[in-house]
Amino acid sequence: MGKQILGAIETVKINNKKILAKVDTGAEKSSIHLDLAQKLGLTKDLWGIRRIISSNGSEYRPVIKSKVKINNRVLPIKFTVTRRDELKYPILIGRDVLKRNFLIDVTK
Repeated sequence: MGKQILGAIETVKINNKKILAKVDTGAEKSSIHLDLAQKLGLTKDLWGIRRIISSNGSEYRPVIKSKVKINNRVLPIKFTVTRRDELKYPILIGRDVLKRNFLIDVTK
């Protein structure tokens, strides 16, 4: 399968629920808002803990794993769980996912 093109904002599907996600080439790891993860039942199975370094400093976050449908592909994705209350999109898709044969077209 060749490279697939994603826009800056994409609709993803988790547990048959459509959710808008921000595609961020500056983020190393993908993340999901805690409240959304709880609503989708994803916090039941904690996969691990990961140290995240961001412009706000570093912190340890829980990691969960879920199957996510992006652009007609179903992928297992590890999300760090965090509070994204002030942010517009509850999911951030980072380079850990984008390196799986995706290209970004910000005009899309």
